[in-house]
Amino acid sequence: MYNLVEDEDDIGDLNSWLAFEDRDRFDPIQDGWITVNRHGHHRSETGIGTVEQGFRIHAFLVDEDSLDTVVDTDPFGEVGTFDFNPMAYGSRRGTQYWEEDLTRSVDGVEAKRFVMDFRKDAPLIDTGFIEYHDLIEREKRNFETYDTDETVVRFPAEKWEYLSSQSSHFGLANTIRSLEVKAEFLKDYLKQRGCALVLAYFQSRDVRKTQEDISLTDDDREEFTVRGGKAVRGVRRNQVGYELHWFCPIKADDIPYGREERLQEDRENLKFETKQGYRFSKEEAVNEEGFEDAGYRRPAIGAEDLEEAISFFGWTYFEPEVLEKYKNDSRGSVSEWSRQGLQVNWLDKMKLRAYRNDEDLVLIIVDDLIDIPDEELSHWYHYNTSPAGNIPGEMITNYIEADWVDSESPSDAVINAVTELNEAFEAKYDVRLYREVGDEINADRMLSLPRNERHELLTVMSEAHQVIVENLDRGNLESELPDEVSGDVEGKKSALFEFVRELSDIETAADILDPINAVHDFRKENSHMTVSSGGWPRAVDVLGYEEDSEAYRDMYRDAMRGSATSLREIISLIEEDSEDQVE
Repeated sequence: MYNLVEDEDDIGDLNSWLAFEDRDRFDPIQDGWITVNRHGHHRSETGIGTVEQGFRIHAFLVDEDSLDTVVDTDPFGEVGTFDFNPMAYGSRRGTQYWEEDLTRSVDGVEAKRFVMDFRKDAPLIDTGFIEYHDLIEREKRNFETYDTDETVVRFPAEKWEYLSSQSSHFGLANTIRSLEVKAEFLKDYLKQRGCALVLAYFQSRDVRKTQEDISLTDDDREEFTVRGGKAVRGVRRNQVGYELHWFCPIKADDIPYGREERLQEDRENLKFETKQGYRFSKEEAVNEEGFEDAGYRRPAIGAEDLEEAISFFGWTYFEPEVLEKYKNDSRGSVSEWSRQGLQVNWLDKMKLRAYRNDEDLVLIIVDDLIDIPDEELSHWYHYNTSPAGNIPGEMITNYIEADWVDSESPSDAVINAVTELNEAFEAKYDVRLYREVGDEINADRMLSLPRNERHELLTVMSEAHQVIVENLDRGNLESELPDEVSGDVEGKKSALFEFVRELSDIETAADILDPINAVHDFRKENSHMTVSSGGWPRAVDVLGYEEDSEAYRDMYRDAMRGSATSLREIISLIEEDSEDQVE
């Protein structure tokens, strides 16, 4: 009954269609969605005449124990009374007041508001529902979950904006606007409140200028049972057609499954593969179910050698793209706390320790599935992959040897080197070399590539260039150059080269700055994506790769670590120069 008629073929037998003889085919839950508010009319020009359909649907909540009274109520003329407004205005003894329009009465049964139907604004779903599911309004009346971006409430925002800007809807063929709720989210809310949702439904069907003989029944009204409620059908007074009134109750049990059930299914049914070929769900990891049969032991006591100790753990592998979501979303973060160690955060729901191996795969132990929120399991499952490459040495050090690791990630290597060089420069010249150092630098901008793609490399190299070169205080740097040199420098990188040349010689300066020049050339290539600047061939040649190489992650690591080494070589030159001056 919700379907719109677009042409003659959609109608079939006109008499049957007008008389709602298709009423038994109606299902209020369509494709997992429930229409909880609908207003407007739709007009179509067909071969048999002008077909008009009018819709009005309101929704309200009723305690399940009171449903029988509502179901037995004659809906004729009552549907419009469930147009809940956000506030009711009135006056009492000369005093004006506003009060919430929260409840109505159906034969003495309390009906509670589920949709606020504003007069000059789009209808709004119950705020309790929004808060219960922690929903965010991304655009007008379109709500998504805060943590997963799943659409829960949808509404034609653009159409509403257009129609609300019209002074009149007269002459518009289609003014229908529907507010829909995802059924599985509604199920959880109804269970939590102990309520059922009741649709107050009205639809009219009319036809004009038809050449077909249409005979209507003489009965003005006919009552019949439809999906758990009572419906009333009546003949239209003004033109050839019928109208239908109906209360449709929807209990929580009428909805096949809820969101919590779906997440529980993920928790129980998504099986993650381990290095040894066993598969475990999060539920099994929580209970260590099957660990003993797989030979997993915590801690690895009794192992005679490292290989045996390694077999005591369920190592689980993921493609590196699994990190992209958390790296690029403000709600998450990825930090590289060592050469191989990672920390993955998502809102306040996940703090997961992971590691990267020599194949750039991301590893966790199967026990740590418990640290992945149920909402995120499907994301991680999508990237779960067959084992390849070694188990990261730092992971072995942490989990088996129970020892600390002390290494730098590529991004930390650059940040630490910039910070150390700034300290050495300031100690000798009493001015800063870099404007930002240490925690002032956003490490997230220079993290390892989530995808092994050229544009990813160029993007990160541009960020590295910002930290290494553009972050330099050019004035302070040039102040330490001879007057005859400072006037000829063309930029910050040129000034840095001249500074290093003054501390050593031209060949040494060129060798030291080679990796930094590679970063600079990558940045130039990134700024000329459609027309090659020539930066790419020079950069990859300096790093020792062929021009057509696709080892972008290796290039990233070599460029970052090489640049950090170069900066630390400059520190050595400054310290040597200081010692020479003392002597």
